[in-house]
Amino acid sequence: MIFIFASMFFMLACTQEESLRPADENVASQTSELTTAEAQVRFAKLLSQAASGSVEVRRFLKAEATKQFDNDYDVFYPLVKNKIVADGKSFRNILLSYTTDPKELIEIERSQLLLNILIPDLTLFWDFNAEKWDVNDAEIVVMCRDDESDTMYENGENIGRMEKGEIPGFPCLVVKNNERMRVKSVNTRSGEATYEFASDAFDGSKRTERPVTRHWEKDMPLEKTEDLSKGVSPSIFKADIVQAWKEFRGMTQAYQRDYIYYGITRENKPGNLNRAIREELFRFRVQPEAFSRIADQENKDPKLETTSERKRFLTNQEIIKRVWNDGKFEFHFKSCVGSEIEGQGMGHVLTFSVAPKDLFSIEKVHVHHRNSTAFRRSKNTYSVDPDNLRSKWYYPKSHHAEDNYVFTLPWDLYTKSLAIHIFVEERDDAQIIKEKTTVLNEFSSKMDFSLDAGTEISGVKLAAKLGYGISTTRTNTSEAETTTTLNSDDLGTLSFFYYDPVIRGERNGLYDLYSVFNGTVAATLLPRDIHRY
Repeated sequence: MIFIFASMFFMLACTQEESLRPADENVASQTSELTTAEAQVRFAKLLSQAASGSVEVRRFLKAEATKQFDNDYDVFYPLVKNKIVADGKSFRNILLSYTTDPKELIEIERSQLLLNILIPDLTLFWDFNAEKWDVNDAEIVVMCRDDESDTMYENGENIGRMEKGEIPGFPCLVVKNNERMRVKSVNTRSGEATYEFASDAFDGSKRTERPVTRHWEKDMPLEKTEDLSKGVSPSIFKADIVQAWKEFRGMTQAYQRDYIYYGITRENKPGNLNRAIREELFRFRVQPEAFSRIADQENKDPKLETTSERKRFLTNQEIIKRVWNDGKFEFHFKSCVGSEIEGQGMGHVLTFSVAPKDLFSIEKVHVHHRNSTAFRRSKNTYSVDPDNLRSKWYYPKSHHAEDNYVFTLPWDLYTKSLAIHIFVEERDDAQIIKEKTTVLNEFSSKMDFSLDAGTEISGVKLAAKLGYGISTTRTNTSEAETTTTLNSDDLGTLSFFYYDPVIRGERNGLYDLYSVFNGTVAATLLPRDIHRY
């Protein structure tokens, strides 16, 4: 008797699934010319003869399956082949008695290290599973999951094909690979393998509840969240930054950049501007809450996509690669440093094309697992909620060969503002427009400088800074004109000041850096000597 309930059978027949995180998808095996389907068919013929011809074999298979050693009705051949069935004969010995050449079984074993016999649960359709199997009935059909012909075998003979969509209405066994086990190691001499569970969830000895045999879905950890407060190694500094911090540690009226830019020490003697020093955009990060806003350009910006895989579970790296599409974000950092002399302000644009995986980590991925049945492979679907995105520091120097200097000329405080304003946007393709933004400029007092003590370069007299700190400041406003596009995403302004610290502290040889955060974007500027590499 055969029932025509394909979709329901696929969903509710006894299930089999793979590792939650397989260490290696490719199972080690001895060299064999047999394909999986060929090996399964050969084994099915032997098994059907043994099962049809011996009630002891049927009783043995039922007993092993109902143990649910892997939380399913499986008889894992490598673990049971040497067990005694009856009259001192092992299961393997009995199978050998049905072969014309003992090498046939050896080749099957070497070809299929995960060879498994499944007793399907068909109780949704009629009264059959491993526990309800009447082993006194000699009629038993054996099929193979990887046999595309869906051939049925009874007592070693081909008795026909089961049509697609049919549900067997008779006792049956299914030969397949056990996807809840994996090979741990293989003895190269004997060919014998050792095994382990693909996941503790499949270890029947640890079962405290009903076996996991149906579909499930849950959030699973994917990437480690970066510690954004972790200090940096001094080896990355390309200016005397550590020396500046040590020189003025505890001196609130002195600025670390006085040491770096002018060579001023705690002795408080005048210093000349080091014209090789520039501010570098060392790193930046974007709040994950801004993702939906910056990922708004269709077919351009990166998107989170749902992805599926049949038969197996994806590795973490495979998931990360698949859930992000191939787009990149284009960030523009437009700096502005005002000047007391009209037309001599400094401006520069830094552009970065950033892959989303370099900007965000994915803390959790939602996995929807549809179990396999005797005749259908499992399917795993992965999706990411943007709420599970976490910020990562992006280091431009690690991804771009060009210099990432915020401005290209020396920061001469005699005429230039103490403030660096950086306008941040994620650029989208659209009509180019110009915008004007009012910025606040802050200038140091001329009393803090001396032209007489300064130097002259190419006929231009440069003022020396008379000591650390600034006596007084004065402010004004100016308009900064920036070029953008109509649909670009404005991510706000970051304002840095000369007197901001560079290093905030030290922990275990790593240095905490000062960063500016505007609620959406955080960034760190570091002084850098352009002659150091």
